[in-house]
Amino acid sequence: MILGLIPEDPFHPKSWSCSSAPFFTALRRIGALDTALHVKTPWENFERLRVIAWPRARWHARYHASPNYFGALTRAAGELIERHAAEVVLQVGAWFSSGAVTDKRCYSYHDGNAAQWYRYYGRGLLTNREMAAHLAWERSVYDRMSGIFVMSEWLADSFMRDFQIPSKSLHVVGAGMNMPLPAIPKRDFSKPRFLFVGKAFERKGGKYLLEAFRKVRRKVDAELILVGPQLDLNEPGITCVGFLPKTDPDHDARMSAQFSAATAMVLPSIYEPFGISLTEGMAWGLPCVTVDRCAMPEIVRHGESGLVAKAEDSDSLADAMLSLASDPNRAKAYGAAGRKRA
Repeated sequence: MILGLIPEDPFHPKSWSCSSAPFFTALRRIGALDTALHVKTPWENFERLRVIAWPRARWHARYHASPNYFGALTRAAGELIERHAAEVVLQVGAWFSSGAVTDKRCYSYHDGNAAQWYRYYGRGLLTNREMAAHLAWERSVYDRMSGIFVMSEWLADSFMRDFQIPSKSLHVVGAGMNMPLPAIPKRDFSKPRFLFVGKAFERKGGKYLLEAFRKVRRKVDAELILVGPQLDLNEPGITCVGFLPKTDPDHDARMSAQFSAATAMVLPSIYEPFGISLTEGMAWGLPCVTVDRCAMPEIVRHGESGLVAKAEDSDSLADAMLSLASDPNRAKAYGAAGRKRA
């Protein structure tokens, strides 16, 4: 039996980008899970104060890269492991090190890692010494694992190159959507309506999306619906819905309505550990427009279930969006193929 550990409430709908609850619930459903527990320390506020810095973004970055905090979580994980008889420990992420506090077999599951974060997006707020300490911590976690599950080939390659983890220890298992498979609505693909879903608008390529959509609007009467970010925009064709948490039934219904009304999904992230919203878009029968970075090209098959543009390139993104907008039959075919893939 498996003891699941995560530094969040394992069954809260928002934990691990909404993936934790369905993941551990699925393990429980097949009879593999003993229990899943929240790894936390009563000294969390103290750990935050230990790394206080300004501006606030730097403070946030230091907290999320603090070996002292990771050590405190590791001690808390050890206490939980001692109290349970499960033969195997399965942790989410690398915020603590199960392998450092038990002789039981320990495994971990990841959508990203610190090396990729710093490579694509997370530089500038921390010193080289702080980043090196963070990377050294993660290497120590991975070295103690009996096996490592990753969501993508892109991430598996990083574990081998950046942390020297042997390929035999890595298992690419992908990830599923965080919702039941929906019924496919009837759509008029001749009226292009692009849907973006994500709170971290800047990291998810929001700047390039807005630039691309303005170019699209000059040629076709398209719409862009933004779900997640709180933006003060007053531009033709753009609607900002705001954040719609799945924990609120009314908001969840509004989110489903946006998926139902859309004719394409778009996600042009600068850095994206996996891209769950793309799997959800495909599940709704939507063709997807994404970029050639991180795991996104593994999720969306270019020319089959959508189009893959160049990352951080609004011209390339606009061309892909226009390609779908000008060819409703192809958009419909991509959507159908995406549904099968999801």
